[in-house]
Amino acid sequence: MLTTTPKKNWTILIASAPFALAQSLAFAADDNNAVVAAKSATAATTQLVNSFSTASFWGGGPLLSFRLGEIASRGQAAGDDSDFESTSFSVTPTVATINNRIEPILLDGRVSLVIMGVEKFDEIDLIAKGITLTLDQTSVTSTQRVAGVADALAEVTGSGYTIAPYYVMQLESGRLVDFNVGLGKNNLQTASAGVRAAPASDRAFLSVGTSAVTPLAKNSYVQYKAALGYTYDGVDEYTQSDGTVINRSSTQLTQVTAGANYTLRFDSFAPFAGLTLVHNSFSTSSSAGVQPREYSSTVLLKMGVNFSNESFYGTLSVQGERGKTSVQAYAGLRF
Repeated sequence: MLTTTPKKNWTILIASAPFALAQSLAFAADDNNAVVAAKSATAATTQLVNSFSTASFWGGGPLLSFRLGEIASRGQAAGDDSDFESTSFSVTPTVATINNRIEPILLDGRVSLVIMGVEKFDEIDLIAKGITLTLDQTSVTSTQRVAGVADALAEVTGSGYTIAPYYVMQLESGRLVDFNVGLGKNNLQTASAGVRAAPASDRAFLSVGTSAVTPLAKNSYVQYKAALGYTYDGVDEYTQSDGTVINRSSTQLTQVTAGANYTLRFDSFAPFAGLTLVHNSFSTSSSAGVQPREYSSTVLLKMGVNFSNESFYGTLSVQGERGKTSVQAYAGLRF
């Protein structure tokens, strides 16, 4: 089932004249292309931050990491826990491809991200507190596909940032609970049929998750995770190069997920595969033009491999759900 926002103004436009409907669709096109591109960049950022926040517990940590403290006792006075706390700075570059085939707005391209984080880890209480700055570059082609009308293409590029604090704690049962919140902006450039624009968008996300690991054998385990997330993208009012003023629009996505991932560990690499059930509640504020959509329920499949040695670390994975696929990769040196 697809969720979308009713097109409130279409009846009035059709009653006025066929030309008025075509004009409204053209005027709204760049607006909705910008919303979809902004949403894809926010989704990639949210997924990266969520993985980053739990890396100190489950492994698969940042590529470039500088640890400012050591988790080791130096014989200080009893009751001094400072030697069991560490602070680290990390940098993780990531590239994610995007292939969204959910009509009527299709999307194909990539998002490149760099996440920089500072984290304080308490070895005694098993608590990680940190803050991240994520920089992203978006480059996508948006295609509006409506029956009986030629496809309308738009090129969308953008650069954005997100600041996201997080808090993760491990309970006595061994289960993790993580909290993430992020705020940011995205500066976009759109081009369609010779008309250009430079809209700006605001982004925000909030997520709460819980996860646990069950060992199956000496070198394999299953990780279970459930989460509730919310993302918002709002594109400010802007003027196109042809003088058309596009009204402000926004998208909101509330997502509930529950799934499991199986990992098999070897000396220098660890293949993994997982399945996640996804429930979406999606809405848009735009009242005209072709509207983006999301399936209300879907299943996400993901598989890949983590690899590392003393100086090299990385991950390559592919994930797919109904109407969407993505390939994610990051690799580099660590010290």
